Amino acid sequence: MDVEEQFRKLYEETYSTIAPMVIARCRQTADAGDILQEVYLELYRILQRRGVNYVKEPEALLKRLVQQKLFRYYRTLARRQEVYASPAEDGTEAETADIHALSVEEMTADREVLDWVNRYLTVKGETVRKIFHLYYRFGMTAPEIAALLGRSEADVKNKLYRTLKEIREHWKGVES
Repeated sequence: MDVEEQFRKLYEETYSTIAPMVIARCRQTADAGDILQEVYLELYRILQRRGVNYVKEPEALLKRLVQQKLFRYYRTLARRQEVYASPAEDGTEAETADIHALSVEEMTADREVLDWVNRYLTVKGETVRKIFHLYYRFGMTAPEIAALLGRSEADVKNKLYRTLKEIREHWKGVES
């Protein structure tokens, strides 16, 4: 097995565990993608330097890399004063078959809803954004999110369901 095959295998095995960890620990969810990219780039470099048989415990290695990258992230963040524009998109992609099946009107309406929800979650704060990303993008349960974020399960459910209710009420009012 060559380096690229081993990297892809490790990426597929660990991403669903490592990504929520990064999202929960970084200050802005918009920064999570950059940190994940740095973590997996470092893993690729390790595989190139040490060989494909070097990594015996991939999850443990990646957790250590996450800690290092987050440490560097917070250390450099403290040194610079950064003003964040609206957060970047979360990077999810639709399959091309889905895109071809949608009309222009449907795509415009979907984009409008997603943009509005993204702006709304930004207003609600980073904690709510993290809960939404972990719940809807990674399929984590409320107890798992609560443990990861160091919050009570009731708090996570409250933030999730209250915000969902507010989003539904907004779009019901728009359609009527």
